[in-house]
Amino acid sequence: MKKTIVVLLFALISVGLVFSQAITETTSEIKTQTFTDDLGRQVVLPENITKIAPSGSNAQVIVFQVASDKLAGLSDKLSGMEKEIYPDYTHNLPAFGTLYGKKANLNKEALILANPEVIIDVGDIKGSVEDMAKELDQVSSDVGVPVIFLEANMDNYDKVFRTLGKLLKEEERAEKLALYYEDVVSEIEKYATGKKPRVYITSSNDGLNAIIAGKNHAQCAEKAGAEVVVTSKLAQANGNISLETLYQLDPDYIFAYTEEGYKTITTEKTWSTLSAVQNNRVYLVPSIPHYFIDSPVCSNRIIGLYYLASIFYPQAGIDIVEKTKEFYSLFYGKDLTDDQVRTILHMN
Repeated sequence: MKKTIVVLLFALISVGLVFSQAITETTSEIKTQTFTDDLGRQVVLPENITKIAPSGSNAQVIVFQVASDKLAGLSDKLSGMEKEIYPDYTHNLPAFGTLYGKKANLNKEALILANPEVIIDVGDIKGSVEDMAKELDQVSSDVGVPVIFLEANMDNYDKVFRTLGKLLKEEERAEKLALYYEDVVSEIEKYATGKKPRVYITSSNDGLNAIIAGKNHAQCAEKAGAEVVVTSKLAQANGNISLETLYQLDPDYIFAYTEEGYKTITTEKTWSTLSAVQNNRVYLVPSIPHYFIDSPVCSNRIIGLYYLASIFYPQAGIDIVEKTKEFYSLFYGKDLTDDQVRTILHMN
């Protein structure tokens, strides 16, 4: 009996050792890569990344456009308008919230449960490089997931597409997006050679919260060759300006983000003396699935360049309906009808 017990124990120990060795060998086979992000941080990542958490809406859009099937979740649940463009499989993905900033609402529990292999942050450097690096390192430590940062704006989307493509092994897809962007910029530069259109852009229902010149939020309009008329010297800290100031600036074009703001500008008598109102040059900015000019400051603004150019340079003969269909097909995998595009562009 004792001999039998000893034999069984030996057998169990042997099986345990073999199982342990198998786990060790499997773990050791996981290949990694070291990625240097735009803060200079060297981050160890899996060689083959399959599950990505975006840090916010900006990252969500650009990661989706490069490698949609690798999103482990979204920054926020998709709205009704967004669901019209994003494919069905994205509609029920978990929402992780935003990584940091004034609106930070990161849901660490949802993030940990989704078990992503990396969190990708895309956008501007906030504060100093050192402070931002420390903040991302702390987030990584808190949730047990590596975080990388890519600086992205309308001057380097081609570079960002290619960087993501190489990292995610989606080079062919990324190259198509990068070349498309380079072609758009090159084409717009040919039109934007004369006097700069003077524009006012507002995000509020009363029409008096302004997009400020030189900021990332104004970059799309400026890249399209326009002069954004409200500077930081003319606006309050929160971006508000007075109607009297706007009278003095008297922009050629006005762009409103909200329907209420558009209605205020186009119907209230106090706005009627502005040249843009008198010349029917007030526009409600398209916003499906994201705004064409701003909010978020993401790569959806690429179609915003064509949208603005079609307004600023009518002599160029840009067919904005066809350009929009082309963009949505390539960047979102969504084929739209002319009527759908006209609805998005507020042309119906």
